[in-house]
Amino acid sequence: MHKKLKKYIEHYESIEDATSYELLPNGGMILLINLASGNTHCQITIEKEVYTLQQSEAMLINAYVESVYIQSDEKQELMAVRFKGAGASFFYEDEMTRLMQVPDEPINIENNMLKDDLDSYLLSRLTASQLPFNIMKIIELLDEKGSDYSIDDVMSIANVPRKVLDKMFNLRTGLTFKTYASLREQMA
Repeated sequence: MHKKLKKYIEHYESIEDATSYELLPNGGMILLINLASGNTHCQITIEKEVYTLQQSEAMLINAYVESVYIQSDEKQELMAVRFKGAGASFFYEDEMTRLMQVPDEPINIENNMLKDDLDSYLLSRLTASQLPFNIMKIIELLDEKGSDYSIDDVMSIANVPRKVLDKMFNLRTGLTFKTYASLREQMA
């Protein structure tokens, strides 16, 4: 993974030779890409709703709290890009409002994505934040401290009124920072 991407992405998770798989929640979003050749597709189950991911398609999934289940009749070749907290918003800002309005429904992103070009693709999508504070520094603090964070530390990083911080953090991550911190602590 390119070093610029490490700030926003936890890791790439390769899912190969499986007919069923559970993507555990990570307090962030997941970009799921079907890399299989031929006419291979799989069923993605989120909160009892089933979605189809066709060959060479990608979808952005909210994976904060609930597991995502993948089923197929054939062995799959998938790639899951696990974003840190608000990381996905730096690549898919135009999709965040829609994803937060219906958090259990994935968003189809693009077709013809290749494993070898993944870093290049993500680097081309990376956009600077329009926020008045560095949300990724707050995410790092919450990942490190869990629910033992100091609100004074968070506010000094944000340097904006609490109401603005709450609204922007929720818009970018889908959770309040208190909920995010407790989720990350439970997963650790």
